This record gives sequence, structure tokens and C-alpha cells, in this order.
Amino acid sequence: MQTLSGRTCIFSGATGGDGVDTVKALCAGGMNVVMMTHNIPAAEQLIAEIEASGAPGKCVYYAGGRGEPPAEENPAVYEKILSQFGSVDVVISNTGGPGRDVSLEDCPAEELERELNHLAVGALKTIQAALPFLKRSKAPRIILMSTVEAELGGSEESFPVAVAKGAVLTMVKTAAPRVAQYGITVNCIAKGCIQRLGARPDDVNLDNLLPMIPMGRLGTPQDLANVICFLASEESGYITGQSIHVSGGFRR
Repeated sequence: MQTLSGRTCIFSGATGGDGVDTVKALCAGGMNVVMMTHNIPAAEQLIAEIEASGAPGKCVYYAGGRGEPPAEENPAVYEKILSQFGSVDVVISNTGGPGRDVSLEDCPAEELERELNHLAVGALKTIQAALPFLKRSKAPRIILMSTVEAELGGSEESFPVAVAKGAVLTMVKTAAPRVAQYGITVNCIAKGCIQRLGARPDDVNLDNLLPMIPMGRLGTPQDLANVICFLASEESGYITGQSIHVSGGFRR
């Protein structure tokens, strides 16, 4: 059983990649989802699909204006969401993409700084903006995204992205005990090879990766959605500071 109904989720990185199925699954479970996005056409299309499906959860979006911080980092946006839905219960940060394939030798320091700022610093600012509101929730959850390569090492993933995702993983493990007193759980999903919406077939080298996946297939966005829904639910309240691999058993 997953208790999602009547709760409200703040979701950055929802409108593309592998986030769309998760938004649909959360709304199907009765959760209200507030997408933080700059891709307004994709957000509006997703909202229309959810409304047409008859899902009990509501779906809306916020986009930061010029001169404003990103919506997920803006306390004023959280105040509006609290007024609209009555609570802020779950924060999901699913930002970032596959990054550029660059070697260790050729990686500009500025590129690593950019990925760290986008993925790790962005996640920190989101958490900081959300904390005062999560402290009022009866079952508050923070869910961040990393990758199995950021945890296990390897050379298939973009080097700067893997390093930045490793910082996100460390943030989860060190943030969790600092907010546990408020009942807030902080967990991380270490993604394996998850198919992404609109990804080109050559984005993933199956010959290299399939032998490392005991399940013998790539993951689907629905595989990811299933785990996120559980971590977002009231029933996951005794799981915190964990990195949960959604990878088909990926190993090196």
C-alpha cells in the first residue's frame, strides 16, 4: 500500500527525460504534483494528459520569471503552493541530463564547476527553500537523484556529471541525520541505464552495458516511477539516508 492521496509534491525535472511517468504515477495515486520547469509547452501537455486520464491528483506548474531564482528555490513559490494545496510534503529533484562525453584529461574545470552548481548546489538551494514547509508535513520526504556510476565508479558516464552526482549522493547521506528530528526522510535513487524520453538510440552503448545488467535489459521510466512513489509515500517513513539502486542489478 502507498499512501499518496491528498499530499503535495514539488517536482523539478519533471517534464522531460524519465520524469513524465513519475508525474503520472503520483497523480494516479492521488498526489498533487507541482512541476518546477522552464519547459512550459511540455508542462501544459503533461497536465492535459493527466486531466484526460481522470487521475485524482492535480497537476500544475510554476516557472521562475526573469530576475527571480528558479521556482524550486523560491520560498515565495512554496507559500503559494501551501496556500493552494494546504501542505508541502515531498520534494523531488530530478534535474540534469546525460552531460557531455569528455575525458578526464580534457575536462575543463569550468565544466565540472557548472555541473556541481547545477546538480549539487541546486539541490541544496531547493532543500533549503523547502525545509520550513516540510517541517509542517506529517510525512515529509526529500528524494534526490544520482547514478550507479557516481557510487560504484566507471567510465561510461560523463565525467563531470558523475562527479557532481557523487556530490548529490554525499549530500543525501549527510543531510538525512540533520533533519531526521523533524521526521523528514532524505533518500537518493542511484539510476542505472534508464531509457529517457526522446533519447537517441546511440546515447547508450548496449554492447558495453547489457553484460553488466543481470536483468538483461535497460530500465524503463516506469521502473523509476514505482520506486519514487514508494519513497514519496507515508509508508516509507523509516527509510532515510539511503541510496536505492534502480539498475537491474548493475555491476562492474
